Amino acid sequence: MNSITKLFNIELMSILGKGRAKKGMFEGDLVEGELEMGQVAWYVHSIKPVAQILNEIWQGFRFEKQRISQLIFLNFYETS
Repeated sequence: MNSITKLFNIELMSILGKGRAKKGMFEGDLVEGELEMGQVAWYVHSIKPVAQILNEIWQGFRFEKQRISQLIFLNFYETS
């Protein structure tokens, strides 16, 4: 490993320091924290317009709302 690579690695480690992922992902600190990206990139099968994505979410919501409204809930707190 040459000296430039060593210096780069030292600088990189100081930037990526311990606890930065927690600050970024769980605390929302995007200045002192970091976000890991790309773990789910394999899941992207197509690129869709935002309107289509929102429509799919909305239709899914409406379907589940209808399904849930047809469920019968038992009240376990009622006494007979």
